[in-house]
Amino acid sequence: MTDEQKHALITQLQETRQELLALLAGLTDEEWETAVYSEASDWTVADLLRHLVGAESSMTRLMILIRDGGEGVPEDFDLNRWNARVVQKSKEKPVTDLHTEIVQNRAQLLSFINSLTDDDWEKKGRHGSGQVMSIAQICQIIADHETTHMKDMRTALAN
Repeated sequence: MTDEQKHALITQLQETRQELLALLAGLTDEEWETAVYSEASDWTVADLLRHLVGAESSMTRLMILIRDGGEGVPEDFDLNRWNARVVQKSKEKPVTDLHTEIVQNRAQLLSFINSLTDDDWEKKGRHGSGQVMSIAQICQIIADHETTHMKDMRTALAN
């Protein structure tokens, strides 16, 4: 990854995080409980925050593992089961705690990014989706993942 690409990625991560925090900043208790997805169970705006907290933290740990020579997640990893479990395990956490964690997660991610050598960016391992990806690709997924969920939150809150 070139310095220009790294700078663009960091800028995107910082901008999407500021945008997410601004979106969440003024939500009422009722808005936090707005359903965003209805699949096997309803996911509310608060659940999506729980999901984003867990996903970013786990993908950062995954990239550290890959950087250090690991293969990534096991072949039989079930992303849907993992996502449901992460949200369920954090159901009792107050939104203020989730806010603190998501800020800390981004600081850890940016620190990790800044620690990478040129060779590290192309190291590959299995992502939770089952695809083998480079560290650069996983970083991009984190930025895009947040953007996607933010759009879905906005749509749900507008209805």
